[in-house]
Amino acid sequence: MYEMKKELAFTQCGADGRLKLHEAVALMMDCCQFQEHQETGLKKYLQNNGIAIFLSSLQIDVLRWPLFRENISTAVKIYGCKSIYGLRRMTMCDESGNLCLLANASGAFFDLNALKAVKVAPEDFNVKFDDAEPMECLPRKIPVPQTSGTETSPLEVKRSHLDPNGHLSSPYYFSIAADILPEEFSWNRVRIEYKQQAKAGEVIIPVLHIIADDKIVVNMRSLTGTSYAVAEFSCRAFC
Repeated sequence: MYEMKKELAFTQCGADGRLKLHEAVALMMDCCQFQEHQETGLKKYLQNNGIAIFLSSLQIDVLRWPLFRENISTAVKIYGCKSIYGLRRMTMCDESGNLCLLANASGAFFDLNALKAVKVAPEDFNVKFDDAEPMECLPRKIPVPQTSGTETSPLEVKRSHLDPNGHLSSPYYFSIAADILPEEFSWNRVRIEYKQQAKAGEVIIPVLHIIADDKIVVNMRSLTGTSYAVAEFSCRAFC
C-alpha cells in the first residue's frame, strides 16, 4: 500500500469549489506511480524484462467530492494479478477517514521489445498483495453504441498534454469526456477503457451517446474511426 496526503489546491478545484474529475485521476495515478517505485522487487523485474505497465481501464465511484483546501489522503493497494493484468484499488478519504472516492484500475503488462501484452505470474516478482476495499467492479470493456452519436469539436494532442511515456496523460481523457456532458446531467460513477495511446499531433473527436437518463457514453475516436478510449458516466445508488 502507498498513501499520500494533500491539502487540495485552488487550481485543482472547479467553479463549484469541488475537486475536478481529472485532478482526482491525476492524484490517483501519481499515487500508483509512487507505489510502483516503492515496490523495488516489481520495479527491478519490469526493468530487467523490458516490461511496462499501461493503464487499461479505470472505474471511479464518487461518494462525495472533496472541497478546496480540504485535507485528503489518496491511497493505492495492489490486490491481484490475472494473466496480462495487474489490479489496483484506490481510495480518497477526507480528514476524518470517510471515503470520498473509490476506484478500481487494471493495468496491462506490455513487452516493450515484442510490442505486445505479456502474461505475468504473481510469483515472478516480490509484491505483497493487500486486501482491497469492497467495490462493485464493472467489466473492463465498455460497448460503443452502434448509433452515430453526436460529434463534438476535434481536439489536437499537444506536447504539454503528454506524460513521460510520450502519450496523452490519462487524466486528460477524463477531462475531454466530462467537458462534453450536458450541464444538467448528474453522475456519480465513471469508467474508462483505454484502447490505444494518443500522441502529439494526433486528433481526438469526442462522440456523445446518450444511452438513458442516467447513462452517457463518450467515444474518443481518431480521424480514421478507431477509438483511443471510451468513457461511461452513470448515476448509481451506493450502499
